[in-house]
Amino acid sequence: SGVCVRDWWGGQWRWAIGQGACQACAGGIVSAGWVGCFGRGRVMRSDDFAGKDFVGKEVEPKPGQPLSWGQRVERRRQRKRAGIPALVGRVIARVLGRVARFARSVGMTRGKVVVDGVVYRERTTTNLRRALSATGSGVKEYDVYFPHGGGAMQSRQYPMRESLRIRYTHKRIFSDLGHDPRLGFIELIQNHIRPGDRVLEIGCGTGGGSAKLAGLVGPSGAVVAMNRDGESIRFARQRYRHNHLAFEIGWLETLEGELDGGFDAVVAVDLFRDAPDEPSKSRAVGLVWRLVRDGGMVVVICTDRNRLDQKTDRLGGLGIESLEVFEPDPVLLWGGAVGFKPGGDGR
Repeated sequence: SGVCVRDWWGGQWRWAIGQGACQACAGGIVSAGWVGCFGRGRVMRSDDFAGKDFVGKEVEPKPGQPLSWGQRVERRRQRKRAGIPALVGRVIARVLGRVARFARSVGMTRGKVVVDGVVYRERTTTNLRRALSATGSGVKEYDVYFPHGGGAMQSRQYPMRESLRIRYTHKRIFSDLGHDPRLGFIELIQNHIRPGDRVLEIGCGTGGGSAKLAGLVGPSGAVVAMNRDGESIRFARQRYRHNHLAFEIGWLETLEGELDGGFDAVVAVDLFRDAPDEPSKSRAVGLVWRLVRDGGMVVVICTDRNRLDQKTDRLGGLGIESLEVFEPDPVLLWGGAVGFKPGGDGR
């Protein structure tokens, strides 16, 4: 029962094979990682001695001294063991994220949305897409909390409210939460809006497009936005508080007292909403035509693009110039067109 040991001498491993030692040590297995046997049939790998002498003491390399093969193996194992907690943490975070997304998609949790400091908290666990789907209820409720102060909240023309409850429907669209085609059409005409202009928006919805128009005309201009839905107007007055932006409840009948040519541009959404017959439709178009100044711009938007030609044909009969029909909205397929009243400086 020979004994095979190793020790450190002169910067190299030195092998001492006793009488009758295991032939595995001298048979070339050393190069494959086996260093010998201690006692009868006990074969030891070289990495069992990594960084240690033959009695089990740690061997620290001297400064500038290269690491031995065993020490490199040990450090590689330590790095691998240290990386396991980080790997486990990443896996757990990924699994939890997927669980949260799944719970959100099936309506198990309620979320919130924050836009410009305005907080929208869901009142039900059903997400917006499912609520507005063919099998959903068609209504999604939120509690809205408005910040105090801040750039867009400086106007005091309306009483300030800290919170408000809203209902998102197919016809009542909130641009902070969903897609409002008004914003896309206003982007197409923004080059024709000048600072200082006076703009009328009929059918403003919840005010997202009106706020964009207010930013285009600047403090020296004015935007008058109106809609018949009181809930939309109450929200718009709190969400978009600008001194040169006014939200009014009403429709075409409230404009009878306005002066001829009082606006540089008129944006009308679903102008024929309360026009059941041909004479009432003609009166609606005639009122818009009277309110815009010579050279002013008229924009008509229709939630049903197939009915857009009913408006453009009547505007063409009044002599509108440079009439352009826009591409339908890619999401909700709204239609829109723009033209200019003859005379004035044009656009």
